[in-house]
Amino acid sequence: MWWFSSPKIIFGEDSLEFLEKFDGKALIVTDENLLKAKVVEKVTEKLNEYDVFDKVEIDPSFEVVKKAVEHAKRYKPDFIVGVGGGSSLDVAKGVRLVYDNPDVVLEEVTPWTELKVKTELILIPTASGSGSEASNAIVLTKRDENRKIASINPAIMADYAIVDPEMVKSLPSKVAAFTGLDALSHAIDAYVSAWKNDFTDGICIQACKLLFKYLHRAYKNRKDEKAVEKVHNAATLAGLAIGSSQAGLSHTIGHSLSIFHIPHGFACGIALPYTIQYYSKFAKEYYDELAYHLGFQDVNELVVKIKDLIRSLDTPTNFKELLKDYNITEKQFLDNLDTLVYNASMDNTIVTLLEIPSEDDIRKLFIYAYEGKDVDF
Repeated sequence: MWWFSSPKIIFGEDSLEFLEKFDGKALIVTDENLLKAKVVEKVTEKLNEYDVFDKVEIDPSFEVVKKAVEHAKRYKPDFIVGVGGGSSLDVAKGVRLVYDNPDVVLEEVTPWTELKVKTELILIPTASGSGSEASNAIVLTKRDENRKIASINPAIMADYAIVDPEMVKSLPSKVAAFTGLDALSHAIDAYVSAWKNDFTDGICIQACKLLFKYLHRAYKNRKDEKAVEKVHNAATLAGLAIGSSQAGLSHTIGHSLSIFHIPHGFACGIALPYTIQYYSKFAKEYYDELAYHLGFQDVNELVVKIKDLIRSLDTPTNFKELLKDYNITEKQFLDNLDTLVYNASMDNTIVTLLEIPSEDDIRKLFIYAYEGKDVDF
């Protein structure tokens, strides 16, 4: 037995107006930059009474959720509104879960943990990538272990997701690039997951079609309203897919690079061609099938097309060039390789693979992806 779950999704132009239906006190969970940029004002102007928790950080920790929960306890909101990228939305989901289940330990939440929620949760993405608004997962960083942990449970799912292209019109092109690659990695990983199912396969295909067609356009011209809206919708579709089918090997590798504070989408997106080449020995039928639906010959052409898309976003196609952009040297990469391998082997996303790679294979994957070599093992 498994489940497919979804928030009620309000999408398209003027969908923010849906907020006017809510009465009572709202707690907004967001970050300081969005508040300063007045993006949050597009939300608050639709609300009657609200308070703001704006201490969400990049790669948010479990500690931030605890602070936000204490804020919520003082304010006693009637509903919670997450506004932002994946970080803010994950924190908002964590706040609602702990606020309604005070004894829960987020790190220990599994798909089978019995949880109940009563406080309504509305998520409004300001980036087109994480799909967090539509998934039943919370990804937070465990600081003392310097790694990310994904908590997954049906009760995590938001009640509403408002996918309004107005919220991403001012998104910088570079952010559009790595968030778009994040969405692509979600859709492809979900299609080849051991938990793949009939309810998510079509969603993955459509998300991939939209991203291959519109991501480059949305990156090159943020005034291309159709492309921006299509990519925004694709990200939510991909979030729905991983909510039921779950993410996979590109995330296993990508999550680990968080120790270098690399944008999640770049880490997962650049890992994707290498993880596909490796994992295709277990899931070639699925990759070939996905390639067919996208108009490509087979998994090999799929890899080529992904690399072409990455290049079209002015993004490196290997970890060496990516890390160089963030002033991480080869020595730093090699010095941390054991940690990268350990974190990958402990990542929750490895559980949903058809075949779990050995630590030796994970190490090779990091090295091949770093050097930009085709995977031949």
